[in-house]
Amino acid sequence: MTAFWLYAALLFATALAFILVPQVHLPRKRVDANRHRLNVELYRERLRELETQHDVGALDAVQLEAGRVEVARELLDDSQGPEHAAGARLGRVVPLVAAPSVPLLALVLYLHWGSVDRLVPTPQHAGQAVQSIEKVSMRLEALLAARPDSSEGWSLLGRAYMAQERMDDAARAFERAVTLAGRPPELLGYWAEALYFAGGRQWTPQLQALTDEALASNPQEAASLKLVGMAAFRAGHYVEAATYWERLATTAPEGDPSRAAIANDIARARELAKPAPAKGAPG
Repeated sequence: MTAFWLYAALLFATALAFILVPQVHLPRKRVDANRHRLNVELYRERLRELETQHDVGALDAVQLEAGRVEVARELLDDSQGPEHAAGARLGRVVPLVAAPSVPLLALVLYLHWGSVDRLVPTPQHAGQAVQSIEKVSMRLEALLAARPDSSEGWSLLGRAYMAQERMDDAARAFERAVTLAGRPPELLGYWAEALYFAGGRQWTPQLQALTDEALASNPQEAASLKLVGMAAFRAGHYVEAATYWERLATTAPEGDPSRAAIANDIARARELAKPAPAKGAPG
C-alpha cells in the first residue's frame, strides 16, 4: 500500500503542476475560433492517448480518470474566448478550486470500480469514503454551476452520483453530457445504465434505443454490452446474455480483475442455457 500512495502522490503533484503553474505564470490570452478548434483537437488527441495507455495496461482506472480530469480542466481554461472576457477572473479561479478535487475523484472512482477490499479494509474507512464522494459531488456541482457547458464535467458528476447510488441524478447528468458531447457511445452506455437502475431494472424502449445507438457506433462499448447482457439474463435469454458478455470480456485488458467476474457470469449463463434432462433419462 505504501507504493500505491507514493505513486498516487506523484500523480497528484504532476496534475497540480499542469493545472496550477500555467495559472500562476502565464497571462490569459484572447482565443479566436481557430485557437478554440485547435484546443479541442488537442484535447481529443490527449484523451485518445490516455485510453490507449489504459488499454495496454500502462494506466489503471484511477490514473485514467485523473488524466481525463486534467485535460478537461485545461480545455475549460484554454477555451476562455472574447465572449467570456468578463469572466476571466473566474477562469483562473476554477482550476485552482478544481485541483484539490483530483485525488478525491480518483478515490471515488477507485472505490466504485477498483479493489475496495484492499483500499478500504474497515467500516470506518468506508464511512469516510462516503463523505469523500459527497465532497466530490459538491465540488463538481459548483464547477458546473459556473461552466454548465462542460460535457466532461457532467460525465464525471454522473459517475460520482452512481457511486452514491443516486441513479436518477446520475441519469440526468449523463443526459446533459450526452447532449453536449454529441452523443458519443460511451456516454450513451452510462446514461442507459443509470436509467436502468433508476427504473428498478425494468427494460424499456428508451433503454433499447440508447444501447442500440451506442453499439451501432461502437460494437465494443462496454457499458452497453454489460447492460444488455444483464437484461437478457433477467429475461431468461441465457445464450444471448452469454454472447453479449463474451463480447464484453474482450474489452477488458489482460490482468483486469473484471475479466474473472465476467467469466463467471458467462459460465453461469451457459450452464442455465443447457436443456434440462428428459424425465427418465439416465443421470
